[in-house]
Formats: sequence, C-alpha cells, structure tokens
Amino acid sequence: MDVKIYIFEDDDFEHFYPLTYNRPVYTLLGGTLRLYEKWQKLFNNSGIGFLCRGEISNYVREQTGVKCNRFDFENCDKVIFINGRVLPDKKTADTLLTSPLNSMYLTDGNLSAAVLDPISPIAENLRQMNFWGYGHFKSIINGLTKSELQCEWVNYIWDFVKLNGGQIETDFLNFSSDFDGYDKAIEDLTNVGCLIYSPGHVRVAPSARIDGQTVLDARNGPIIISDNVKIYSHSRIEGPCFIGVDTQIVGAKVREGCSFGPNCRIGGEVEESIFQGYSNKYHEGFLGHAFLGEWVNLGALTTNSDLKNNYGSIKVDIGIGIMETGEMKVGSFIGDHVKTGIGTLLNTGISIGFGSNIFGGGLISEKYIPPFIWGGNQGYFEYRLDKALETAGTAMSRRGEELTTACATVFKSIFESTNEKRKKFIEG
Repeated sequence: MDVKIYIFEDDDFEHFYPLTYNRPVYTLLGGTLRLYEKWQKLFNNSGIGFLCRGEISNYVREQTGVKCNRFDFENCDKVIFINGRVLPDKKTADTLLTSPLNSMYLTDGNLSAAVLDPISPIAENLRQMNFWGYGHFKSIINGLTKSELQCEWVNYIWDFVKLNGGQIETDFLNFSSDFDGYDKAIEDLTNVGCLIYSPGHVRVAPSARIDGQTVLDARNGPIIISDNVKIYSHSRIEGPCFIGVDTQIVGAKVREGCSFGPNCRIGGEVEESIFQGYSNKYHEGFLGHAFLGEWVNLGALTTNSDLKNNYGSIKVDIGIGIMETGEMKVGSFIGDHVKTGIGTLLNTGISIGFGSNIFGGGLISEKYIPPFIWGGNQGYFEYRLDKALETAGTAMSRRGEELTTACATVFKSIFESTNEKRKKFIEG
C-alpha cells in the first residue's frame, strides 16, 4: 500500500515560543531526532509533507527539503494526517496504517490524526486549499467518522525538556539500526585512558574523537556519539545523552537528559537540556532544564537558574501570558540567534525571544524578553533588523552556512509581527 503522510501544525504553536517563531513544533529535536524524522522512520520512509504557517513555509522547506502546504495525493492509496504535537510511537503509526479510510482521531477532544481516501470528495476539497489554515482544515474533515486515539502529546515547550531523557532511551531501542555503524571499539577508548561505565549502552561513531581522561557513564541511560564529534579531555558525559554530528564537548560536565544537535560547542556544566543545533556554550557556567534554538551564543559564565529557593512550582511567560508549569525545575527557553554577554545570569524559567542580544552582566530579572531586544540591566532597546541580520550572517559563515533569502524573510516577518510586544517591553 502506498501511503502519503502529512504532519500538520495546529493553532497552539505559540505554546512552544520562543523556539517556534521560525519553525513548526514537529521540527524540534526530542531525544536523538526531530519529531518529523521519527514519523518518517515509523512509516518506513513513506512520502511526507508538511502543513504550517505560510510565513515560515519557504524557510521550513529550505531547512528540511520537505514540501510545505501542497496537497498532492496522486499515486497513493491512503493519506494520513498527524498533528505535529503528537509524540511519535510505533503503536500510533500502526493504528493509522491499519485504520479504515475516512476516519478522524481525537485525543481528549483535540484533533490528533485523520485518515483519508485520496479520491474522496473531502480529499478533493483539500486539494483546492491554496494556503494552510488549521480551522479551515478541521471544517473540511469534520464529517469523518470519529474515534478516540490513545497517544502522548507535547503541550508546552517545557514538555520537550521534561521528556527528553526518556525519548533518548526510547530512540535507542526503537531506532537501534541507526547506530549499527557506531561501533568504535570500546577497547580503543579505554586504551587511551577513557573510563566507561556500562559500555553496552554506549554507541560511538568511528569518525568521533574522544580524548583520554574522558568519562562516559551510561549506567542510567544510553550515550550516543555521532559522526565527527570531538570530546576533549576532562569531559564527563552521563546518559541518557545524545551528541549530534560535528559537535564538540570541551572539558564539560554533561549530566543526564541532554541532546545536542549538529555543530554545537559545549563547555561548563549542562543538565537536562536540548540544543537544537549550531549553538555555543563554550565556556564555564551552568545551564539546566533549558531548550536552545539554533545559532545561540552564550558568553562566558552565562548561567541560568532552574530551581526556586523554596522548591515551588515555576511560572513562565513565553510571550502569551504567565503560565504555571507545575514543574519544580524549569530553566531557560532561548530562541534562535540569541546572544548573551559575559557574566549573564538568567532568571528561573526565562524566555528570550528570537534575535535578541542580552549583555551587561548580572541577573536578568525579567521572565520574558521579546524578539529583537538589545541591552540588559542598564536598559533595553530595539535591536535594529539590519544589524541583527549582519550579525547572523557573520555567525553562520563561521560554520560554513549562508544567511539565505528565505531566512532573512523570516527575520523580517518576526521583527514586524512582534513590534507591539517589543514596544510594550521597552516602555515598561
């Protein structure tokens, strides 16, 4: 059976700010893969398409190579739509693959999936959509037979952090074939002076370089070290942990529950945090229970708080109002292209918006900083768009990447759409 998979964005993408100003939830890293990559594997690499906000669609296609907002049902027998906030798992994939055509699935009242006959009138109506609108999509498929689907969702950005250690362990089991080539001999590592606990749960790509006097402790979860990773002496890695291609661990203490996307630089102490990719925490300082986007650079001694002195539940403001997380540990949520200066101290549960540049040292007492803010405790100003683009272009060129037209267009869109939030923040 030929199946086409569409992963769609619903209206709750704002719950994952500041990481989703420029990407859908399903392109976020969780465990060892981005969510959509897990769906691809679970559906045996069936054809896949994305449905997302129009203003980011060109950029998302450029970043992923996946077509966005195009309903193309030719040459397939079944079309499956999946809400991008559903956590991928084999049971859900199997349910949808064996589902009768023209079915809709709800989870606690939320639309989780739909399965269509590609030659049905509903499919024809979808073909005529020339833009993605979640409400319009729901109205078109509203007449489908409804059933309840038991599956796990992410509802807020901190859910990714909370679940990440478990996701690494699940990926290690479900996608073990991905690591078949990660067979660097443990004996070779111990011969150069590495100390390895529970070596059966350690996977190291042959092209990775791990210096002596490194500790790999997989007693509490697997450690997966990808191609061209460099781990320098005096680093300690605790599982569960995933280290993506070309990332460097520079004498760091990496505690449990961390995932690092491609081409990051990690120093100091990091605990239960996710780096989407291409971001730097090169120097000393602590980062815990945090999620960083791409092209973030944390200055030396940048440190966040992830625990209140009274051990109470942490409230956050990601730009849509203050929310109670119900969690004792919540660190920082830092959008793409954010920079911090040396000695920056980040408040518990802080959110820093896309493209902001925070400096001056000391505690940043604010819980929410909008996109394109420049300054710190001495005062905040609007970060000029042309200067932000110039800085981004320079940073990306240092990793051999280019600031494309699609990327610059997203910068401009975010800048314009957040003008009122920025003005209100600056004026106090």
